Amino acid sequence: MNLQTKPMQSKLRLGAGFRIAMVILLATLAGVIAVGCASNPATGRRRLNLISMEQEIGMGREADGQIQATMGLYDNEALQSYVSDLGVAMGTNSEWPDLPWTFRVVDDEAVNAFALPGGYIYVTRGILAHFNNEAQLAGVLGHEIGHVTARHAATRISRMQITQLGVGLAMVLEPELQQIAPLAGIGMQLLFLSYSRSDENESDELGVRYMADQGYNPDSLIDVMETLRRVSAAGGGGRLPEWQSTHPHPENRQENIRKHIGDLGPRDYRSDGRNDYLSRIDGIVYGADPREGFSRDGVFYHPTLRFHIRFPFDWTVLNQKQAVIGLSQQRDASVQLSLSAESTIDAAAQRVYGLDQISGSGVTRTRINGLPAGIGSFTAQTEQGELEGVIAFIEYEARIYQLIGYSGSENWNQYRRMVDDSLRSFAALTDRSAIDVEPMRLDVIRVDRTASLREIYESYYDGSTPPISVERIALINQLEPESRILSDTRVKMVR
Repeated sequence: MNLQTKPMQSKLRLGAGFRIAMVILLATLAGVIAVGCASNPATGRRRLNLISMEQEIGMGREADGQIQATMGLYDNEALQSYVSDLGVAMGTNSEWPDLPWTFRVVDDEAVNAFALPGGYIYVTRGILAHFNNEAQLAGVLGHEIGHVTARHAATRISRMQITQLGVGLAMVLEPELQQIAPLAGIGMQLLFLSYSRSDENESDELGVRYMADQGYNPDSLIDVMETLRRVSAAGGGGRLPEWQSTHPHPENRQENIRKHIGDLGPRDYRSDGRNDYLSRIDGIVYGADPREGFSRDGVFYHPTLRFHIRFPFDWTVLNQKQAVIGLSQQRDASVQLSLSAESTIDAAAQRVYGLDQISGSGVTRTRINGLPAGIGSFTAQTEQGELEGVIAFIEYEARIYQLIGYSGSENWNQYRRMVDDSLRSFAALTDRSAIDVEPMRLDVIRVDRTASLREIYESYYDGSTPPISVERIALINQLEPESRILSDTRVKMVR
């Protein structure tokens, strides 16, 4: 992670050369747009597209490997196959049946689903816990399939390419613009990061069509949208963003979906598959999985790898699949822990100190809390300025842990001591209460009497301390705490 230590500033003087360049650029882009606009078979609409479908597939395939490595897939083969079978059936029945349709369940508590170019689609275990039936799952899969078949990602990338082309040509003719090029690139990427509201509406329209073609009542998609609205209002967690961060939610979205349903005309639909779906998610991990690491009283514990480390007080700790990252309150210093690809301390140190941007004398061999280690200082040159820091390599249970703490050179003195203390706090985990911790899981029960959800909740925990509130239980069941539940109905609890 590169920290920007000094904001970049630039005063632009746009002369005649720049204006002429823009005229040339606009003329060039007019030709590009004319060639790049084509009618999409899924939507029937003409949209800018400079990316071939073969390129989209390649991009999606490459990103899929990265997602599996960095986010992780949920370890439940039966559930993965269930979601994949349903999604592939819908994808191959779309206007793009020959795409390598791929559907995966991501091991994250966030409530989200997302699509990559070329037919790669993901749902989190967090969102699966909030569905009540198969039809709702089909609705979200249909929506994400719509993003793929409408080629929304390709359109966004094409627009980004045109924008970057404009910046690039201007930089050639006006070298002064090179000073702000990094900022321009980042800004444009952020600008086109999320789907537009028109994209969302188009995907809703296609999702309604795809789920209806498979025999699912698209009214279920309206229920999903209401649940996602409630989830957003309640807040959540996870490594991934929540649904509302990646899918804009205009107030009239449910109304638009009803209109799309009306356009289909009367149809007969299959059962929503409630009981089968609830059986499939019974026992799924709910919330953060502490087996992958958790924080308590300022200490980060990893029960599976059996280590713990203390991050500086009041720092934010981000637990990612491949790294644990501590960030200072001002976001101007960081401590990062990850596994080295090397098998020895010396090889790991040589790999880091061998980078062109890194300078330092290497590590001094020592022991940290009884473990073989090497620790040393470094400086790094980045586009945003010079960084200073400390790096430690620790050998523990046949693995080499790499711990790096750093800040901008002008701030390093104020962070040096606390960063060094954090790196030297790494130690073996022996506390059985931390080692044996287990995640919360969904428990699908059958109600044996008619009662309110709150009464069922109180009876289920029977005087013990509930792990989550009755409001959260209501949310995952798409109910209210005082909703009446008929006898023999299946509901979700958390154990």
